[in-house]
Amino acid sequence: MIKRINKIEKFLKAKKSLLILGPRGSGKTYYIKILSKSMGLNFFYIDLLETDTYRKYLISPSLLRKEIEFKMQSMNILYIFIDEIQKIPALFSEIHKIIEDYKKKCIFILTGSSARKLKSKNVDLLSGRALYIPFFPFNLQEIDFNLNLLKILQFGTLPDAFLEEDIEIVIEYLKTYTHLYLKEEILQESIVRNIEGFGRFLELAAFVNGSPVNFTKMSRQIGISSKTIKEYFQILEDTLLIHRIPAWTYSIKKQIQKSSKYFFFDNGLLNSLKGELKTELKESSYRFGHLFENMVINEIIKVNTLNNYDYKLYHYRTNHNLEIDLIVQKNINTTPIAVEIKSSISPDYKDVKSLFDIKADYPDAKLVCICRCQEPYQDEGILFLPFVQGIKEIFNEPIGQ
Repeated sequence: MIKRINKIEKFLKAKKSLLILGPRGSGKTYYIKILSKSMGLNFFYIDLLETDTYRKYLISPSLLRKEIEFKMQSMNILYIFIDEIQKIPALFSEIHKIIEDYKKKCIFILTGSSARKLKSKNVDLLSGRALYIPFFPFNLQEIDFNLNLLKILQFGTLPDAFLEEDIEIVIEYLKTYTHLYLKEEILQESIVRNIEGFGRFLELAAFVNGSPVNFTKMSRQIGISSKTIKEYFQILEDTLLIHRIPAWTYSIKKQIQKSSKYFFFDNGLLNSLKGELKTELKESSYRFGHLFENMVINEIIKVNTLNNYDYKLYHYRTNHNLEIDLIVQKNINTTPIAVEIKSSISPDYKDVKSLFDIKADYPDAKLVCICRCQEPYQDEGILFLPFVQGIKEIFNEPIGQ
């Protein structure tokens, strides 16, 4: 079993209720069940994906309290594991009351794969009573990215895809994953009315992955209003399928490109949406570089989030059309780290000369290239780092301060 890196076990030992949000298939349910068994926890499991269970609590959310109170008659402490909590936001009112009444005698483990309903419902009632824990697919602290690079670039790090050795099964799993997202998250939840239009949008969103998004241009391409395109991207964010990287605008006089970039959270999903799961991956190709960048961006997000570094991530583009893949900055008063991502093995400063552009506004800016080199080296003031090392160390001294 691959050891997952997070603070869930620590918080459960401290008898803290948790709200764990992560994409479908990232391993939340399996992990909680295995962890609970190893910790010897006596928990009450509620799966809201089960039709009968879902209907029961949808009709009568107060039933949850009655069931818990009955169980509490014969035990001192009870752990309640509710899977896919976003399906019935009304349960949060009951959970809030139970936590208040029973304090540390009732510990809730709430998992979900979408923040959409929770953002506008009652999740705020748990503020301070349940800790928010983000959950991701495997990350580079858990699996060997160097050894499995080609597989990760093509099929991603969702546990069921990464651990499966039969490539045909992996491909079918990822295709099914995409279909289930459309069916369960979009159709069943009635998030959008025009499912065909949303399907066209999904494919186009995959092809503009990692590029500044022009809503008007996308609107013309697929015949959907730019307002709707913007709403669709918000749906992808809320259902945890993409990460948004805004443009960097802090005191940069030349900055004119204000469009955000969007990165799908997993390479396997990205390739599935583009119909490229069976496409040969050549190391010198543009596609290889694009997938490498998507992987690195996602791993940087994971490291930043899981370790509570709280750095802000941006992209940077000027009116000279010079682009820097990533700006990493703690806050407006700290020195920014400018990051270029290259899939080549031995790039030099000429390959990342756009990094020098930031020096006009921030002479002390740190310049970093994350690439596939074997050992770190410097060239014209730019630090070149092997991608696994670079992703782990970019937030630490001496780069990050």
